[in-house]
Amino acid sequence: MRRLLLLLVLLPGGLWAWLRRGILRSVFMRLVAAAQPNPAKRHGVDIRIPIDRPGWIRRTLKVDLSPSLSEVVGYPVEAAAYSHYGGFNLSPLYADFVNPDSSYYQAWIGAYAIFDGERRKHFGFDDKGKPIDADRIDILEADQRLVFWAAGCPKKFPDGRLVKAIGDTTMSEVNIGGERWWRVDGQAETWSCYHRGSREGNWRHYWASGVVPEEASHPVDDFHPMTYAGSVWMRYVPEWGATCAKFYIFPEYVDRNGEKVSKGREVEAETRAIMDRITFTKR
Repeated sequence: MRRLLLLLVLLPGGLWAWLRRGILRSVFMRLVAAAQPNPAKRHGVDIRIPIDRPGWIRRTLKVDLSPSLSEVVGYPVEAAAYSHYGGFNLSPLYADFVNPDSSYYQAWIGAYAIFDGERRKHFGFDDKGKPIDADRIDILEADQRLVFWAAGCPKKFPDGRLVKAIGDTTMSEVNIGGERWWRVDGQAETWSCYHRGSREGNWRHYWASGVVPEEASHPVDDFHPMTYAGSVWMRYVPEWGATCAKFYIFPEYVDRNGEKVSKGREVEAETRAIMDRITFTKR
């Protein structure tokens, strides 16, 4: 009788966990990532991203960006990347980040901390304190390399890069709460990490975002081209020896039917509101 009662208790829980295995794997993966050392922790810089509304993953994904950014720029750099993306809202098996039916498709909110090293000080800024746009693209390139590696994306431009800046970039200096920030707005071409059914990439991608079924009827091709639009806000803090940056980005692309999709603009105000409240503090 006890075994039967135990079975009756465990079966519903097991079924619930199986049906929501995508969510549970994603949460577990982010918990593991958060426990790993990264430069922000080592330097005592705390980054808080206040997610207080549905749509996004609730727990911040924290990544050591140092190896990827060092590869991009060609010299050692210490950097950490914190981010949020579309959560498991329309499907319990794959996140809205890889769901073209969602307004949160391929949209990010996040923050970086890049620390001074022997080779480079005040990353992202010239000696006069003005932003260097090429550094902004290098940070995005480094982040995108992690995403592409995890997803097994084979795409790249002829020069080997995964991100290419397009159009005009606008820069403006702003003062928020007594802090001087530079706002940099621009666009960049790249590819989506969306794909159906394939497991050619790294397990981290599937545990973070789930697996889109092979029979999914989304009107996009695997790893289709897209344009990222968005805003990066940057400041250098000399006493920390760190460049702090926060950002939001969303995609625009042409689907298989030849229609331009700008669904991400539906969440632009939301992403901007969250980004405004991202904080950097020193322990």
